[in-house]
Amino acid sequence: MGDVSFVFLMLGFLVVITRPLTALLHELGHAIPAMLLTRQKVTVFVGSYGDKRKGFRIGAGLLEIWIKYNFFSWRSGLCITSAKHVSVNRQILIVLAGPIASTVITLTACYFTFVMDLHGAVKLILIVFLGCALLDLIVNLVPSSTPIPLSDGRTAYNDGYRLKQLINYKSLSREYDAAVGAYNEGSYAEASKILEGMLRKGQTGEEVYRLAISSCMQAGDYGAAKGLTEKFRSFYELDANDYGSAGLASSQLGMYEEGLVCYEKSLQLDPSNKYTLNNMGYTLNLLGRHREAILLFDRAIEEDNSFAYPYNNRGLAKLKCGMEEEGLSDIRYSFGLEADNSYGYRNLGIYHLDRKEYAEALKLLQKAKQLDPKTHLIEELILEVESHIRTSQKKCN
Repeated sequence: MGDVSFVFLMLGFLVVITRPLTALLHELGHAIPAMLLTRQKVTVFVGSYGDKRKGFRIGAGLLEIWIKYNFFSWRSGLCITSAKHVSVNRQILIVLAGPIASTVITLTACYFTFVMDLHGAVKLILIVFLGCALLDLIVNLVPSSTPIPLSDGRTAYNDGYRLKQLINYKSLSREYDAAVGAYNEGSYAEASKILEGMLRKGQTGEEVYRLAISSCMQAGDYGAAKGLTEKFRSFYELDANDYGSAGLASSQLGMYEEGLVCYEKSLQLDPSNKYTLNNMGYTLNLLGRHREAILLFDRAIEEDNSFAYPYNNRGLAKLKCGMEEEGLSDIRYSFGLEADNSYGYRNLGIYHLDRKEYAEALKLLQKAKQLDPKTHLIEELILEVESHIRTSQKKCN
């Protein structure tokens, strides 16, 4: 009886040890194909659903791994690719590779272990490992509609449910892939036209809506993006990025207070969202609330000190607060991060406009427009400067 208890105890111990390692192989199974297929950065979380606290980071090229110190929490994990939009076929491969990877690796190890007739303890460990891998395969490939709450407030679903969604998209993949191709080539108006056609046909998946909204935003059609977001929220819960986009659309349309409400909701779900922090600060600048804006730009820079926009926007806020040297330094630094930064030139133009140096202001504002004709309020600023120049010329005459 004692021997039987010991065997069960050992088996239980092996399951506890091997289960977290199975989860690690599962997430790497997602990550490696994602890197190969997208050539973009991939982030893996081991032991959490996106939480970077109480753990350590490993970086290797395009792969970033955040691992919790608590080994026994490794049973959970998450893989995020930074590629904005990936075709349906590639998404299916990436999702399938996770649960399959741990099973294939363990089966291969078992095969060689038995062929080489290694020690019985090694065989036992690998058999247990294989059992955990097969369990992982079944649990993850059986679709479950139970949402998994992520650390940033969003929700996700297991691999089986995700595959079910993607297979449903296969029926419309030709149109969707055409939209993704147009988006990736910078033909945003074309992409939005394809996607809005799909939505009219009742193809109202999350990916279709999100890509349609993003396409309208990139094309500068903020009214259409706002309308699509309102329809989207009637089907799905908005995540931090969705609220951030809604806030930006409202800000671009001059609906600043409505934009601030959206930004607040975004930051409630993800306080470290650098885009929301920057865009909310930008909106506060437009409202003349420059000191509040500076605090948000500081936070955005803390999150990513290679992000040019919070530097040039903080520079303008400081200039408006009378901190001339610091403000100009911030804007100049932003050019070192992104030389063709239209908002840097715009903000320098506003600085010279405030100083009534209209010729220099016009030159800088026209440069901003040349770099990006969609730069916010650029036409209005140029018209204002030209009006001042005409008035000055009349006075001289």
